[in-house]
Amino acid sequence: MLSIFFFFLIFLLSPSTSFAVHSITISPSTPLRLSSLAWDPIRKHFIMGSSDGPTVFTVSDVGMVERILSNTSGEFVASIAVDHVRHRLIVAFSNSSSVAAYDMKSYHKICELPLPQLNGCTGGVAVDMENGEVLVSSSGSGIVLKVLLDGDGSIISEYKINDDHGLGSIVHVNGERPYFLVIQTETGKVFKSRSKDGVVNEILSRYKLKTLAPSGNAITLLSGQVVLFAGNRRLLSLANTKDIDDRVFDMTLMQPYISIKNPDQFVAVATQEGKKAYALVKSPLGYRIEEVEWSAVWQVYFVAVLLTFDVAVLFVYINERRKQVAQLKDLGREAEPQSVELQGKNHQLM
Repeated sequence: MLSIFFFFLIFLLSPSTSFAVHSITISPSTPLRLSSLAWDPIRKHFIMGSSDGPTVFTVSDVGMVERILSNTSGEFVASIAVDHVRHRLIVAFSNSSSVAAYDMKSYHKICELPLPQLNGCTGGVAVDMENGEVLVSSSGSGIVLKVLLDGDGSIISEYKINDDHGLGSIVHVNGERPYFLVIQTETGKVFKSRSKDGVVNEILSRYKLKTLAPSGNAITLLSGQVVLFAGNRRLLSLANTKDIDDRVFDMTLMQPYISIKNPDQFVAVATQEGKKAYALVKSPLGYRIEEVEWSAVWQVYFVAVLLTFDVAVLFVYINERRKQVAQLKDLGREAEPQSVELQGKNHQLM
């Protein structure tokens, strides 16, 4: 009976695509090349960064694209992030490297800070929601800069992650011990650095994946300690269930991963106010934004129902077996006197 439970458990946790809850097909008037995705909590629409130029767009639910800002410096938008606490849009530009903050209501530029330390190679950008500090990674070297985008702006500190490869998407996670995660784009490795002391560790999975984020393109925080990693064709959801462990992340009860078919590719991921996850997908027909749904609550409920059913069946089976054993014992007691009497008669005949 328990095999039924395990069969359905494997089925529920097996890799599968889970899209089409909410999908937006992007229909620009001119062809676009997009690099990043974020959610605007004020206007309730998505914001997209361009990899063709220093331009940021919005897209409506019906896929209509509108340009909201274009910077005078930088060749393209490397990454965008939203500071929903201070209502600011943070944009990282590449060649020449800089990071800028814009007011979410007017898109007026508040501050722009040049980052010559990155040598024109800007990777990802993230915001510490508690204090508004901004993290910017380098796609050409293994460093992350922490900057303050107020007034003229300033560089607060520099984190040295590695020497060999450039870094990409980055996310900051608050808690008792704040830290940030950053993807090494060439290898798919993910590194964790504690915000206070800068101690760096490579993140591993208990499930012994070769790399945590193969072909890692993007990373974002869903809620609490749950993080989404997007590779070329795979979206992975992991959670750091033990904050004392700096190296190991556990799989959540969601699907181990969601995959899409070739030639589609994941470009970026974003969360809608920490409740829903969305992926920017590139296909030969253009771009689309897909809502990602694991239905984790339903799966846990269904597994619980199956487990309860199997336990109930097992209990009934054990109870029936006990009754059968008791009946056999009773029959054995009734048969014993007859056996003794027959033995006595046989003795007299002899």
